Amino acid sequence: MPRPTVILGGLWSCLCASSSVATLHCARYSLLSEKRLLKRSSSVLRGSLSSFPRRCHGTLYPRPRQQTLEIVEEDGNYSEKNGHGAPRNDGVSSMRIKSSAPESFEELSTSRLEHMLQERVTKNPSIPGAMQILRYLIQVRGVNPETRHYRCLILAHSDPNYGSPQVVLDLLKEMEGNGIPADSATLHAVLQVLAVHPDYLLRQDIVRTLRHRWLTLSPAGWHFLVAGLIREHQFELALDHIEQMERKGSVVENWLPSLLIYYICDYKEFDEVLRLMRSRTSRGHDISLELWSYVLDMASAASHHETTRYIWRKMVELKYLQPSDQTCENVLKVAAKAGDVVLAGSVMRFLVDAKVPLKLEYYERVVKAHVMSGDLRSGFQILCQMHMTGISLEPSSTLAIYNHLTKHKTTPRDAWRMLKDLKASKRDIPIECAEVIFEVCGHFASENPHWALEGIALYKELYALCPDKVNVSVYNVLIDMCRQARNVDAGMFVVEEIAALGVVPDQTTFEYLIMMCLETGNFESAYNYFEDMLAHDALPRPEICTDIRKICGKSRDHFATRLRYHSRIMDGARDDGINDTHHESPRTEHSSSLDTGARWAREKEQKKKTRRKIACERAQEEEGWLDYEPGGLIPEDQLAAKKDDK
Repeated sequence: MPRPTVILGGLWSCLCASSSVATLHCARYSLLSEKRLLKRSSSVLRGSLSSFPRRCHGTLYPRPRQQTLEIVEEDGNYSEKNGHGAPRNDGVSSMRIKSSAPESFEELSTSRLEHMLQERVTKNPSIPGAMQILRYLIQVRGVNPETRHYRCLILAHSDPNYGSPQVVLDLLKEMEGNGIPADSATLHAVLQVLAVHPDYLLRQDIVRTLRHRWLTLSPAGWHFLVAGLIREHQFELALDHIEQMERKGSVVENWLPSLLIYYICDYKEFDEVLRLMRSRTSRGHDISLELWSYVLDMASAASHHETTRYIWRKMVELKYLQPSDQTCENVLKVAAKAGDVVLAGSVMRFLVDAKVPLKLEYYERVVKAHVMSGDLRSGFQILCQMHMTGISLEPSSTLAIYNHLTKHKTTPRDAWRMLKDLKASKRDIPIECAEVIFEVCGHFASENPHWALEGIALYKELYALCPDKVNVSVYNVLIDMCRQARNVDAGMFVVEEIAALGVVPDQTTFEYLIMMCLETGNFESAYNYFEDMLAHDALPRPEICTDIRKICGKSRDHFATRLRYHSRIMDGARDDGINDTHHESPRTEHSSSLDTGARWAREKEQKKKTRRKIACERAQEEEGWLDYEPGGLIPEDQLAAKKDDK
């Protein structure tokens, strides 16, 4: 029966603008601009046979016989060799050679093989898998390449490992040169490839072609378009397209906003992430637990309070999510920094329910959360509870309280009154709570010496407040307070207290006493304290030695000169800041950035300097360097003659 003649009139051209004589026969419309055509190569795979009437890449047609080529599907790398055994690159990927196609293909019909090809590139895109079936269809079954074959090969380039937008572009050029029309499904396949392997110029060409042919993007095409924009980090444009899809009533699949949230998290834009997640949940859209967990980890690590609190209260408190211990630590740190007492308490309850051993750092961050919220009394109360449960406090435990008192100019007397109220409520007050108040007095004493007297007055009430024995660190703080105020009488009172109570002084005690005496001009007492320090087998830190030499160098006092040129002081001043008895201020937060290698190097250098110092001392004792007297260069007779002349 003869095929009916199709008459293309004006109405047909108006209603079906994408169809024309050119598209039905040759599809002459160029997908690419002239400039782009000049930049791109004219073929993907070389070696197509001239016996075929139409140009086509070697991906579909057989190569010359000297190039034995057969493709198999594998999960690993792919390689291709020529007749000489050398590897070759054809632009698609490296492919591995095998002697023949699977024998199971011979039992399948052509339609079944094409159906298998379509399923393969749709469900699990793989270039070698698609190439294997296509070569068998063309070489063995003699099937002529059509649009559906090119479409399958294009879809195969969605392979995340071996796909290439360059090859897709060359395939489109090949279709155009061979008169094979690129229909809407083929153009959407290109968009799918570009969602995995972004190419902004090619995407714009495809969108322009669809618009020129009056072809609309399908919902899947919109998703591929937005995914490609996200992969190119064009987040504003991607958000605009998603909102446009929602305004048109298109269903936005959950994976697309999730992909956008993942990428925005990498750029630390958590305000936008929070807005997107709230918008999705308010509209009833599902968000995977993996995404919730990922955003919580990223937001807590970046100390973003709003996002961390939103996810914790919405997912963790409702038992939908079980964060890791590290994430809980990060969330607790965020709560402490923001002063969010509710969030800090929720994290502690979660850790208790999960039977996670509570560390000292956890309690310290809860204390900081209360103090940052302005509730200083609750901070002291938590420290008292820690002390009553047997948890030993460290100088870092009261760091948040010290910072709050010094920053907000809270008087030490008011803080002391809080401790007395807690004492009246049958709570044991740890000595560290009183010590931090003395430190605040020392901080204020540098500006107003009156605070040294206030600190001494509070010290006299210490034994009625704290039943524990006062340790040497408290007296060190008191001596430093007197030093800051340049109040020698108050300092001597503290020294008498140390002697009366039998407290053993340490290195810091002697350092503070020496510096207090030097700064007030009492060089004899400073020298005596230095001798006592040596008797206790202690040495001043190198920076203290340097300060001692600077102060003594400005005086002509006999004891200042002896102290300045003392061998221990001179050795310490040369020691470049490294000493075995390295001391850090209790208010200095330890840096976590110092890695193990740096610590080993520092310890090695310390041991090296100590060994050198000991060796020099032994050499001086053995060789009698200290008994050396100048002379011996003038003959004895000349010396006798000079004595006779005198």
